[in-house]
Amino acid sequence: MLTRLLLHVDDDPDEAFLLDRALRKSGLSWDFQHVPSGKAALEYLTRVKLGEMARPDLLILDVRMPMMSGLEVLEWVSNNAADIPAVMLSSSELLSDRLRARNLGSKGYFVKSADFAELLEFLRDWDETSLAAPVIAQSAQG
Repeated sequence: MLTRLLLHVDDDPDEAFLLDRALRKSGLSWDFQHVPSGKAALEYLTRVKLGEMARPDLLILDVRMPMMSGLEVLEWVSNNAADIPAVMLSSSELLSDRLRARNLGSKGYFVKSADFAELLEFLRDWDETSLAAPVIAQSAQG
């Protein structure tokens, strides 16, 4: 079974802990990597482009973070690493945030919950979506 890498970007370490735990309990084949800020995400992704870090198969971005929001990270990704799909995971339910995320290329927008049910369902359905195509192509190359 193919294991995929999920890069989670959120300034709340408790949120990262809970998502990692929910992912492990789900039985899904995703490796979990967390970075605590938008700046750290850009540093990680820059190192991916240089071949120094593993390429994530999916980014999960918090919308509201100090210094650099998840929407700013998403904008950078759409301009510099458009082959890496991203979704938003946020406590913000604002329509303006949802629309901006969609316009910047987000593949989904999930509101934070205690069990991450909607996000986990999205990950379960991964192989049935067009998002899986780059993962299959990547695994065939290397």
